[in-house]
Amino acid sequence: MTDEKVLTYIKKCLDAGRMSEAIETSEIAKVELSKEELKNYIQKYLENGWVSKAIEGSKAAGIELPKEALINYINKYLDEGRIYSANEASRIIGIPLPREKIIIIGRECFSKGKLNAGLEAYKLLKENPPVEELIICGSVCFKEGQYYSGLEAYKLANKNPPVEELVICGTKCFNLGQTTSGLEAYELASKTPTKETLRVCAEICLLEKRHEEGRKALVASQKIDDTNEEKPIGIKEISLKELRSSKEIEESWKGFGPEKCLDCENEEEFKERFFLLSRCPAVGKEEEWLDKTMKEKYRVEHFTVGIFGDNKGLVGSAVCARCGSRKVSFESGETRAYIELKR
Repeated sequence: MTDEKVLTYIKKCLDAGRMSEAIETSEIAKVELSKEELKNYIQKYLENGWVSKAIEGSKAAGIELPKEALINYINKYLDEGRIYSANEASRIIGIPLPREKIIIIGRECFSKGKLNAGLEAYKLLKENPPVEELIICGSVCFKEGQYYSGLEAYKLANKNPPVEELVICGTKCFNLGQTTSGLEAYELASKTPTKETLRVCAEICLLEKRHEEGRKALVASQKIDDTNEEKPIGIKEISLKELRSSKEIEESWKGFGPEKCLDCENEEEFKERFFLLSRCPAVGKEEEWLDKTMKEKYRVEHFTVGIFGDNKGLVGSAVCARCGSRKVSFESGETRAYIELKR
């Protein structure tokens, strides 16, 4: 191996906690590793909770690792609620964890909504967490938008989550762009979120390029109307010239257009067709309906759907001017679009 590759390999070993392997490689390749550098890595292992790797590394490097230092790290792990690391360290050096402190840490974890850490603490004690602590944890989790952790906490407490807490959780989830958990929280509460909340959620998801979650929020918002009746999707073919001056769709569509022919890789000339959709198609039957309608009514078999922040949709289809292929990919540019290529 070249010197550069050797150095890269040694660093990879050190970063992964394989200090003895790194030292052995450095000796063979005659690459110097200073004691100071190795001490820093041992410190890093301890900060990460890799107690066994730190001990193995210190032995390989001939660096003393005092027992007092390990005990200090056990206390640090406990104070930070890192129960697993504290337990592993105590097991390795043969010092039992103080029962009273574990109980205190477990309670603190539950009070902060750290369900798994709290459960780990009581698991060490071989005890079931008190019901009231689980309920407190569930309530905190819901307030923070941790739907599944909150649900699990109430399940372990053998209690049903309060409706008001589920609604709070669902709203928080939507504000964080967590569509699925938000919808599940509202469904369990037998409540319906507002259109505005769902649209805010959709916008967050689409801006973060989490298109499926954004689309799910848009579809859910469209299902909420005064009559509770789903309106059929309207399709209107529109020229590029008309589209540029149209007020029927927000201007973010302008980043939406053909990108490349999937057959000949042409990126320049295309014959385009555009269709306005009155709303976003829902996953499943409406998608199938749109696919069938585009084929039978408009003779369009390959198309892309852009779903924008105003819930309107824009179907784009293109033919490659170079090879005549209809398999053309579209791009969204900087728009807030959910893109799906029909093949």
